[in-house]
Amino acid sequence: MSSHFSRVAFTYDRTRYHPPEVSGRIATAITTPVEKVFRDPLFLEVGAGTGRISVPIIARGYRYIALDNNPAMLEVLRQKVAGVARKARLVEADACALPFERHSLHAVIAVHLWHLLEDWQRALQECLRVLRPGGFLFEGWDQANGESEDWRIQQKWQEILARMGHRLERGRHQARLGEVEKELLRQGLEPRSKVVAEWVEMRSPRASLEMLLERIYSFTWKVPEEVFRSSIAELAQWVSEAYPDPDLEYPIHWRFVVRTTRMP
Repeated sequence: MSSHFSRVAFTYDRTRYHPPEVSGRIATAITTPVEKVFRDPLFLEVGAGTGRISVPIIARGYRYIALDNNPAMLEVLRQKVAGVARKARLVEADACALPFERHSLHAVIAVHLWHLLEDWQRALQECLRVLRPGGFLFEGWDQANGESEDWRIQQKWQEILARMGHRLERGRHQARLGEVEKELLRQGLEPRSKVVAEWVEMRSPRASLEMLLERIYSFTWKVPEEVFRSSIAELAQWVSEAYPDPDLEYPIHWRFVVRTTRMP
């Protein structure tokens, strides 16, 4: 996973973004409940990537630790916050071994993280360990609302791979969120989910194809290289036939969900 993100850090930053107003709503949804309880809170984001969650919060002047195990991702983030990072720290570390003391943080943020970790249980326990009593665990994720042309293209690729004898594993992210929720409930905690932002992204078939080609999505990573190349070539041909203008943009309706868990 780390080597993959090293190759595509800038592509990831360009394609995985939120509109400014959406970023603001997400930042408000995370910071407001913490501010009501703690003075001058310290936030930790685990798996911060290139900073689509951290940058708006850092820019508001909060104390913030952005942690990731990939130096290329952190370097992109470092460049983005160079002028506003007075109270921010960027830390290269493993989510399964957080270099922080027990009960030392007021809030921990994990966005699109759990499905990328083999030992997610240990990472979750680390996040809970470093939270002080009354602290907050915030999980967040983008969720597509309904089908789109982007989804149609991904479905076609799945069909092509199936004909080649390769089963594409999808849905891991949502399944893992369910597993994490069950674990939180098992520990006597009360996770609560809320949609905090909705927006429409315009994306062309060419852009959808390029995102698959760049292997941005985790479900592309296990496809063997030889199968990947030939399947993408066939998909590109299908896109050129199905869409007379591959640069014509279609809407994708998104929502951002925040799941909040308060420590006792």
